[in-house]
Amino acid sequence: MEESNEESYKGQETLVNKVTPVHDLSWYLKWSGSLLIMSGIICRAVGVLPFYDLVASCIGTGLLTGMAYLWHDRALLILNGVACAALAMGVLRYITGML
Repeated sequence: MEESNEESYKGQETLVNKVTPVHDLSWYLKWSGSLLIMSGIICRAVGVLPFYDLVASCIGTGLLTGMAYLWHDRALLILNGVACAALAMGVLRYITGML
């Protein structure tokens, strides 16, 4: 008779060691940037404050770019760096009235 999956896993624990730094500069950059990006996305979804959306998202991706630099993560560095540059162009377009 075969045991069910649930019974076969009883008593087995998987330990996972966190490797993400906690309460250092990169931790604050990561969470601040994430909160700013989420607030920008909420503004975009609701359709209010388009300038706040651009500014919050730009600052958030800039903070995540700094985090990626500290972590030596090239993929995140390129992704957030390009996003920050594109959003900064949008902010400049909005400010100069080119919309």
